[in-house]
Amino acid sequence: MNIRSVILLSFLFCVAMVLPAHAQSQQTVNEISPTRQVHLDFHTSEHIEGIGEKFDKRQFQEALKVGHVNQINIFGKGHHGWSYYPTKIGNVHPHLDFDLLGAQIEACHEIGVKSPVYFTVGWSVNDAENHPEWCIREKDGSIFTMNADLEADKHDIRPHYSWKCLCPAASGPYHQNIMKQVEELCQNYEVDGFWFDIYHIAQQCYCQYCQTRMKKEGVDMDDPKAVSVSMNLAFKAHMKALRELIAKYHPEATVYFNATTRLKDQEIFKQRLFDMNTHQDLEDLPSTWGGYDNLPFEAKYHLGQGTPITAMSGKFHKAWGEFGGFKHPDAIKYEAAAMIAFGASCNFGDQLHPSGEMDMETYRNIGEAYEYVEKIEAYGPGGIPVSKLGMWLTLNNDADHGVVNMLLEIHQDFVIANEGNLQDMELLIIPSQASINPTQAEKINNWVKNGGKLIVFADGALNASGDEFILDVGADFQRRSEYDFDYTVIKNDIGDQIVSTPFLNYESGLLVVPGEGKVLASIRQPYFNRTYEKYSSHRETPYQLEDSPNPAVVRNGNVIFFAHPLDQSYYKHGVRMHRQLFANAIDLLYENRCYR
Repeated sequence: MNIRSVILLSFLFCVAMVLPAHAQSQQTVNEISPTRQVHLDFHTSEHIEGIGEKFDKRQFQEALKVGHVNQINIFGKGHHGWSYYPTKIGNVHPHLDFDLLGAQIEACHEIGVKSPVYFTVGWSVNDAENHPEWCIREKDGSIFTMNADLEADKHDIRPHYSWKCLCPAASGPYHQNIMKQVEELCQNYEVDGFWFDIYHIAQQCYCQYCQTRMKKEGVDMDDPKAVSVSMNLAFKAHMKALRELIAKYHPEATVYFNATTRLKDQEIFKQRLFDMNTHQDLEDLPSTWGGYDNLPFEAKYHLGQGTPITAMSGKFHKAWGEFGGFKHPDAIKYEAAAMIAFGASCNFGDQLHPSGEMDMETYRNIGEAYEYVEKIEAYGPGGIPVSKLGMWLTLNNDADHGVVNMLLEIHQDFVIANEGNLQDMELLIIPSQASINPTQAEKINNWVKNGGKLIVFADGALNASGDEFILDVGADFQRRSEYDFDYTVIKNDIGDQIVSTPFLNYESGLLVVPGEGKVLASIRQPYFNRTYEKYSSHRETPYQLEDSPNPAVVRNGNVIFFAHPLDQSYYKHGVRMHRQLFANAIDLLYENRCYR
């Protein structure tokens, strides 16, 4: 291992400490997913001929060997609705004249590579065109689409990722169609697993089958949230039926339903659709969405749930399905090292050419990373995060990710905390979203009395109605500020590397009255909000010359309270001063902090 690799891995482990796979305890996940995976997209149009004509078992195997691959997801059915094996339930691609799926499974198993079967669900052109009644419907009855204009001229340029969307809820006939085809696959092949795609496309459906189900359930169809809950539970029933069907034929097969793991998809997450997965694939793709700070957050949550995880990125420069797009091998290697460091197996997406010939340059690039992964994979996947600093999950994307981003950037490791693991924490951080119920608040307050340490941002201390603090932070909630923004003036106790003059907060803080707590910083208010009636200069109005009576930061023993939603502000504005202020608060309380 060269010095560059050592530096890279040591940095990643500083922010992603895990109990290694070779030192597992009863706390670790039950098993480890194959560590060096590829997700081989194969969505092929009926307007392309010669499908699979250049497939060669030896060439396919050679690509996997060059890529150091030990699992590859191969296609049973893609988004155009075509199947790649002789199906009696679905529709075989019109220009495929042999069992491509079967040939790929055979080629993989010959060299000890696992090959779960990909099966599309939410996007399938044939099904949408031949059975429009299977489509997800808007409330007005129109078909729900992703980026597709149903009125477009046939010569108009079609946007990327544009499909009609289908409803697989267990109450409808599309669900039964999927069940029959999956059973056919289970009966005909030695299946290692299934990878079901597209479950995140809509939060409400008003198709005739969903309406019938909701009427039976007594759902108020004018309440979008109630409709969403009903839809997600119907999806979960669909998933459960598939899990049971597959287990009947292949008890050891893995099963994964894509996009059920994303913390930002709140209703899907709240209904825990990810419980239907045997493992969690965290589709990150940093070049397209989320960047490099999505994986650490989701990895820590799902590892804490006790299931194996796989991080998914792509070989593409931009996103899925990009032919001829190449990410530099250095980027693939960095991402692979990060995946291992955060306790995940690796998966990089590729897309097979319609001819069926594997692109060797792609597998040389992936192989450069996976050759490295082979040297380090014993030290990450299957491990669990280790830290005495916990972050409370609120499901407010800006608040949660703001805290995560600051922690990652100051190289401070963390785990996802809840009332069940408080006893393992020294320091708990609660983001600026009211999310704590009275029972949880009582447990947190008692934990603090027994020596626990707490940092709370703004609304994180409030009750559900937002009219009083539910946590004992050494101050009382007064009201929300009438100003759109304000300024902070720091006291010496928390002022390391922070200017002594008032500095800007892009969102104003809660107005609180200090009680037993010590004021560590004060709010300095502007002369007035910026309006057409009153304004000064280009942007924010200057600050007044005297501090307001309302604190910006209060310390009450082992509790530090921030009146401002600095987490959300950091996520949106990236003010380093705010991050430093947070780091200083950690330094005041936390004895187990990483060296910074």
